[in-house]
Amino acid sequence: MYLKEFVQKENTTPDTVRHYIYLKLLNPGRKGKNYWFTENETDTFEAIKEFQGLGFSLQEIKDIKKLHDESCSTEKQRKQNLKLIKDKIAVINAKINKLKMQKKVLEKVGEILQKKSIIETRKK
Repeated sequence: MYLKEFVQKENTTPDTVRHYIYLKLLNPGRKGKNYWFTENETDTFEAIKEFQGLGFSLQEIKDIKKLHDESCSTEKQRKQNLKLIKDKIAVINAKINKLKMQKKVLEKVGEILQKKSIIETRKK
């Protein structure tokens, strides 16, 4: 399928697809001067979106794809993917901890504001 059809099918933009091509995340063929997308590009695009949904950057996805292309189903790939996953979990845990601290601070500020509101109401 041509770019226009691919964009419609994947609910994305031509700029996004061209950016992924530029990064070598997608490698469509050509029909004349136009890009030609197959099921392979569809599968790859959908995998990119899934990885992004899990918090991976395009650079991390590019590294994963490169490893897959070079060392598919090898011990090297398994170990590196496991490291990527553990690193991503550590980043997520750090974000969770930061959000918990932010929540505590906001709850404390909310309590203070609520108490001041009650005191102000009683004074009137």
